[in-house]
Amino acid sequence: MRAIQISETGGPEVLRLVEQPMPKLQPGQVLVKTHAIGVAFPDLLVRSGRYPWMPPLPYVPGNEVTGHVVDANGSTRLGNGQLVFFTSWDMGFAGGLYAEYVAVKDTAPWPLPDHVDLDEAAALFNYIVASLLMEHGARGAEAATVLLHGVSGGMGTALAELALLAGSKVIGTAGTDDKCAFALARGVQHAINYKTANVVDQVLRLTDGRGVDVVYNHIAGNSFVDDMKMLAPLGQIVSYAALGGMPQSDLFRGMRAEIGRSPAVRVIGTHVFEKLPHLRRAAFEKVLGLHAAGKIKPAVTTRLPLERAAHAHRLMESRESLGKILLKP
Repeated sequence: MRAIQISETGGPEVLRLVEQPMPKLQPGQVLVKTHAIGVAFPDLLVRSGRYPWMPPLPYVPGNEVTGHVVDANGSTRLGNGQLVFFTSWDMGFAGGLYAEYVAVKDTAPWPLPDHVDLDEAAALFNYIVASLLMEHGARGAEAATVLLHGVSGGMGTALAELALLAGSKVIGTAGTDDKCAFALARGVQHAINYKTANVVDQVLRLTDGRGVDVVYNHIAGNSFVDDMKMLAPLGQIVSYAALGGMPQSDLFRGMRAEIGRSPAVRVIGTHVFEKLPHLRRAAFEKVLGLHAAGKIKPAVTTRLPLERAAHAHRLMESRESLGKILLKP
């Protein structure tokens, strides 16, 4: 079978197409033929060697996948032909999903209804993370109005759709007018091009000076200083990634400067939910149920063949893509 493997860390060029033997099933495992593989930010971190939980090399990456069971291997839970979705979370972060076939414990996959679009379902991990960020990252904060940085990307579109479904007013930022238009077409009430407009001024104008209740921030760096200027009283910043690196400014000094708003910052990562599996399971059940009922529609915009994994990573790193990127085996 074909798979994408990394034998060394580095740029997208280290993602190499290899031929591997078909997986040999152990008792309790099923064989899944993959249909669509989501490209996720942790994949980029592993490939570049920046992931805090680096696996041993060589390694087949992958964080989320859909497919169907082709060998149930005696499972009483899953039968041949069953449509499934599963993530690296369900496999103990074992990876191995950038491949045509995956052997996995029969307790790991989430069964999907026959009517589900498997391409869309491969993007649901973003929604699961978004649900956890909203329910637990922003715990204790109102969410009448929220600001989403990177509103046109995979995580941004997921956060926006769930926030709109929850009744929030959503303001998003993006780096081009086309990205802003994309977000508006998906229901976001306001989208600000951060390259051509002053985001702080625009957010305060749109909220009549009050600010937003929650900012979902994947940038870090020095962006928190401006974010705090846009917070409503008792507002909160939820920091879930750090694409801009660590802050050079004194974060606590910045918070004290906005003491009249009493700002809060929560730094949250998905690995904390390894210690809280009941919350993780509830998020999976919620999101899969919403998708099966047609209440959410992931923004899958780019489908590339498996052998173009390096190009998929370049697209994500360039921030030129819209919505979710999938690999198709």
